[in-house]
Amino acid sequence: MGSHRCAAFWPWNVKLELVNRLRADGKEYVGNYFGRYADETHWNFATGLVEGRPAILVTSPERPDEPPRYFILIDWEDGRIAGIRDFLFADYVMDGLEYSGTP
Repeated sequence: MGSHRCAAFWPWNVKLELVNRLRADGKEYVGNYFGRYADETHWNFATGLVEGRPAILVTSPERPDEPPRYFILIDWEDGRIAGIRDFLFADYVMDGLEYSGTP
Protein backbone atom coordinates (compact mmCIF):
# COMPACT_ATOMS: atom_id res chain seq x y z
CA MET A 1 0.00 0.00 0.00
CA GLY A 2 2.04 2.96 -1.23
CA SER A 3 1.19 6.58 -0.54
CA HIS A 4 -0.83 6.77 -3.78
CA ARG A 5 -3.38 4.27 -2.41
CA CYS A 6 -3.90 6.02 0.92
CA ALA A 7 -3.35 9.65 -0.13
CA ALA A 8 -6.71 10.74 1.30
CA PHE A 9 -5.41 10.01 4.79
CA TRP A 10 -2.33 12.25 4.51
CA PRO A 11 -2.56 16.01 5.08
CA TRP A 12 0.30 18.01 3.58
CA ASN A 13 1.74 18.78 7.02
CA VAL A 14 1.80 15.20 8.34
CA LYS A 15 4.77 14.51 10.63
CA LEU A 16 6.78 11.35 11.23
CA GLU A 17 8.99 10.67 14.20
CA LEU A 18 11.01 7.50 14.10
CA VAL A 19 11.99 7.81 17.75
CA ASN A 20 15.78 7.95 18.25
CA ARG A 21 16.40 8.00 14.46
CA LEU A 22 14.70 10.69 12.39
CA ARG A 23 11.96 13.26 12.04
CA ALA A 24 10.30 14.06 8.74
CA ASP A 25 7.46 16.20 7.45
CA GLY A 26 5.34 16.08 4.38
CA LYS A 27 2.78 13.94 2.69
CA GLU A 28 5.06 12.30 0.12
CA TYR A 29 7.87 11.20 2.45
CA VAL A 30 5.64 10.10 5.31
CA GLY A 31 3.18 8.34 2.99
CA ASN A 32 5.95 6.31 1.38
CA TYR A 33 7.48 5.44 4.74
CA PHE A 34 4.23 4.32 6.34
CA GLY A 35 3.14 2.51 3.18
CA ARG A 36 6.16 0.20 3.49
CA TYR A 37 4.55 -1.49 6.47
CA ALA A 38 2.10 -3.17 4.10
CA ASP A 39 5.03 -5.14 2.67
CA GLU A 40 6.47 -6.19 6.04
CA THR A 41 6.50 -9.89 6.83
CA HIS A 42 8.73 -9.95 9.92
CA TRP A 43 6.24 -8.06 12.11
CA ASN A 44 2.63 -8.66 13.13
CA PHE A 45 0.48 -5.52 13.54
CA ALA A 46 -2.59 -5.21 15.78
CA THR A 47 -4.62 -2.31 17.10
CA GLY A 48 -4.50 -1.57 20.79
CA LEU A 49 -4.01 1.06 23.45
CA VAL A 50 -0.76 2.37 24.93
CA GLU A 51 -1.17 4.44 28.09
CA GLY A 52 -4.81 4.92 27.02
CA ARG A 53 -3.95 6.19 23.52
CA PRO A 54 -4.87 4.36 20.29
CA ALA A 55 -1.82 2.55 18.96
CA ILE A 56 -0.54 -0.11 16.63
CA LEU A 57 1.07 -2.92 18.64
CA VAL A 58 3.89 -4.74 16.89
CA THR A 59 4.75 -8.35 17.68
CA SER A 60 6.75 -11.12 16.11
CA PRO A 61 4.65 -13.16 13.63
CA GLU A 62 5.99 -16.35 15.22
CA ARG A 63 4.77 -15.19 18.66
CA PRO A 64 1.75 -12.91 18.15
CA ASP A 65 0.39 -13.71 21.63
CA GLU A 66 3.54 -12.51 23.39
CA PRO A 67 3.93 -8.91 24.57
CA PRO A 68 4.53 -6.37 21.81
CA ARG A 69 8.13 -5.65 20.79
CA TYR A 70 7.27 -2.01 20.16
CA PHE A 71 4.38 0.25 19.16
CA ILE A 72 3.38 3.05 16.82
CA LEU A 73 1.23 5.99 17.90
CA ILE A 74 -0.99 7.64 15.29
CA ASP A 75 -2.31 11.18 15.78
CA TRP A 76 -5.50 12.06 13.93
CA GLU A 77 -6.78 15.49 12.93
CA ASP A 78 -10.03 16.07 11.03
CA GLY A 79 -10.20 12.38 10.04
CA ARG A 80 -6.65 12.33 8.65
CA ILE A 81 -3.35 11.11 9.99
CA ALA A 82 -1.47 14.12 11.36
CA GLY A 83 1.44 12.39 13.03
CA ILE A 84 3.18 9.07 13.41
CA ARG A 85 5.50 8.20 16.32
CA ASP A 86 7.19 4.91 15.55
CA PHE A 87 9.10 3.36 18.48
CA LEU A 88 10.94 0.71 16.45
CA PHE A 89 14.35 2.01 17.61
CA ALA A 90 13.17 2.86 21.13
CA ASP A 91 11.81 -0.50 22.29
CA TYR A 92 13.17 0.24 25.79
CA VAL A 93 10.01 2.31 26.40
CA MET A 94 8.05 -0.96 26.63
CA ASP A 95 9.46 -1.55 30.13
CA GLY A 96 6.67 -0.75 32.59
CA LEU A 97 4.35 0.58 29.87
CA GLU A 98 0.60 0.00 30.19
CA TYR A 99 -0.90 -1.44 27.02
CA SER A 100 -3.81 -3.58 25.95
CA GLY A 101 -4.80 -5.33 22.76
CA THR A 102 -8.21 -3.70 22.88
CA PRO A 103 -8.69 -0.73 20.55
